[in-house]
Amino acid sequence: MTNIHDYRQRADVVKLTADEQACQLLEELLEELESLHHANEKLRKALLASRNSSGMSSKLRDALYE
Repeated sequence: MTNIHDYRQRADVVKLTADEQACQLLEELLEELESLHHANEKLRKALLASRNSSGMSSKLRDALYE
């Protein structure tokens, strides 16, 4: 899977031959990609944390399973 750093390197190569508007659009897209990547990491961590804590005490869980 390609990471953001790889995309940034590829974009730098494309920017050498692209016009001003294309470069600006490419930069905006890369910034949005980075933002979404960080949000995705936060959501994954939150999901993992919520899986680790059931939110139910062990006594209540045991009572429900009886």
